Parts: sequence; C-alpha cells; structure tokens
Amino acid sequence: MDVILSRGLIKSFGGKLVLKGLTFSVVKGSITGFVGPNGAGKTTTIKILSGLLRKDKGEILVLGEDPWDNPRIRKRVSVIFTKLPYPSNDSVKEYLEDLNSVFRGDLQRLIREFNLQDHLKKRVSQLSSGQAQKIQLIASLLKDPELVIADEPTANLDPQARLEFYDMVKALARDYGVTFFISSHILSELERVIDHVVFIEDGTVKALGELSYVESLVNADEVVVLVKDKERAMTVLKDFNPVPDGPYIKVKGEVRKIIDLLDDNHIEVLSVRKVSLDDVFRKLSGI
Repeated sequence: MDVILSRGLIKSFGGKLVLKGLTFSVVKGSITGFVGPNGAGKTTTIKILSGLLRKDKGEILVLGEDPWDNPRIRKRVSVIFTKLPYPSNDSVKEYLEDLNSVFRGDLQRLIREFNLQDHLKKRVSQLSSGQAQKIQLIASLLKDPELVIADEPTANLDPQARLEFYDMVKALARDYGVTFFISSHILSELERVIDHVVFIEDGTVKALGELSYVESLVNADEVVVLVKDKERAMTVLKDFNPVPDGPYIKVKGEVRKIIDLLDDNHIEVLSVRKVSLDDVFRKLSGI
C-alpha cells in the first residue's frame, strides 16, 4: 500500500494557484525526499498531508484516509518541524513525560537508545539545535507512528548535526519500519539517506521514483571527475566532450574507460562520481 497518495491535488491562496494538480505517491517503508525550489509548494503540501490545511480539489490519502481534521491519522503520523515547539520552562524530562502521558510509548527505551540520560534535567530552551531535533525524533516515536513527515528538519543545524540527524533517520527506518517523507533544500546530505525522491516545481511534479531512476533521467552517462592536472586532462579527455565546472570536469562516457585513459596518461584522479541529486535539481529547475 502507498503510505501517501496524491491525485490532482489543487490548492490556492487569494486566487493564486499554488498546487496545480499535484500527483505522486510514497512507498511504504521508504525514505522519500521531497525537493524543489522555494515557492514550489512543498510546505503547502506538507500542511495538507499533516491535516493542518484543507485541499481545494483532488484526492489526498495518508494511510488510506483523508488527513484533514482526522484524529485517526494524527495517531498514526508524526510531524517534525524546523524548530521544536515546546513550553519554554520545561526540562527535557518534563517535556517528554508530558507527551508520553498522551501517547504512552516506551520512553525509557528511547532515552537509552538516543543516549539522552545526561540531558534530561536541561531546559529544552538550553539545548543545541541538534539536540532539539533529537528530542523531536524521540517525541515523534512515542506514538509508534507508521509515517514521519519532516519539513526542513535540518535547516538550522550545523553540518555535523545534520549528518547525525540523517544517521538517526536511517536507523529508525531500518529498526522501526517507519516511512519518512522529508522536505529539504540541502540535497547533498539528503541524498545520503533517501531511496525515493519527488521533485516539485511551480506546484507540479517534475520527476519522481527511486533515486537511481530519477538520477538516470538526467544525463545518465555524465561523469564528474576531479584531477590534479585539470588542463592536461581536458586535452586527454577531448573525445568525451569535457566541460569545465569549477575545479571539476564533466564528461560523457563509461566511467571505466575515462579512468583508464587518465591513468594511462599518468593523470591522478582525486574523485569521480556519476550525476548527483544537486545536478538533477539544477537541470530539472533550469538553473
């Protein structure tokens, strides 16, 4: 069963059409990235999925039901925001215990698994952004959700905290069987964790599916290399249509042949990769 199913979803504000027939699905058990430029309609979509906003037209199903003002869906879905909503004077322990008085999850196990024992007496307002997002993850798991929806969850985190957050997401998807739907603009890090992606622009879906499939839609034969002698490499790779891109060279062809040719000419290869999520985003968005 698709955990999320959207067909022809339409939403407008003040006469301006924001979602223009949005159609996509999210596979059960997946970690799906929801990406697109600012103003594409990502946050509006997430608010509709979370039951916070009513659609105008079309069909939207979350776990098989319309999420709008639906208490059954709220029991089965957790939402993570950019900032943790909390009472300013609560300690971590008080905040989590208050939530658990409603959801009655295995709080002690989660505290152990997230190594939170040394932070329980801290005020939530005293936590770093990374620790606060860890608290959001724990809070989201108290209701034993089938789906976690996250709207730019790493926007305020430093690089190390972002990596730690996504490591936790991978572990939760694996160990708890939770489906994740994550909106983010930091694509290089999102790419480390997602297995499916939905690209949205101007209120419509531009591409969707497994990450490898979507990446293959945009210059599947393109290779990006970083070498020590860029100028000589440009000459050596002339038959592969080399294009300089900052310190990198973009070429088209088989990775093995490209590396062998550089090696035969004693040009040291520092890194090589296929097309990235950032590349796909730029090309689909016309950037």
